[in-house]
Amino acid sequence: MAMSVIQAACNICGGTEFGPGPAQRMSDSGKPPHCVKCGSLERHRANRGLFLNFPIGALSWRRALQFSPDMALNPSWFSSFEVSVYGGHNSLDLQKIDRPDESYDFVSLSHVLEFVPDDHASFNEIIRILSPRGLLHLVLSQPLGRPNCLDFASATGIHQYFHLYGQDFAERFRFAERGLHLFVAEASDSVTGVSEAVHLITKSAEVLEGVRSFIPMQSR
Repeated sequence: MAMSVIQAACNICGGTEFGPGPAQRMSDSGKPPHCVKCGSLERHRANRGLFLNFPIGALSWRRALQFSPDMALNPSWFSSFEVSVYGGHNSLDLQKIDRPDESYDFVSLSHVLEFVPDDHASFNEIIRILSPRGLLHLVLSQPLGRPNCLDFASATGIHQYFHLYGQDFAERFRFAERGLHLFVAEASDSVTGVSEAVHLITKSAEVLEGVRSFIPMQSR
């Protein structure tokens, strides 16, 4: 497999050698996306870069829960860091999360919600376990590329999606009625130049304004 050595370094491991991604794909910019050293892809590095903008202390007090391992986050950033692998280690059912109310200050799902049959029940549960000053980090599959969310009666396509989300994500989950606040940050991968839309959701307008001030990137 041909590899390409480029000047940009992976912001997760420092690697400088990159090759094709899964199924030998290249990034949308035409550059090789896969870090040979740590295995990261565009979305991992884009999200890592976003959180590297947060000042010291913004995350260190937070109790974090991550659904499905994702190398974009560094566990050392948080007061505590729990990972749930569905059907594996510490398996939690997103549709009925076996944790107390308001027990986490940071909850992360990267390309996870699309694969849960009852996403409304799952979202309700996520909000239930999120503390009043908590932050929900959601990475979805190209949500700005379609105007409306799509639902499928059964798992569909190569990736087996139950849902694909669109620009009406906040309306779908009734953010206004719930008093939820949304900031969609456009994070960029410094290796390939590819951007990723990242949904950051809070119960507090003050927390949201703080988050917005941390991120000197183009936002929507």
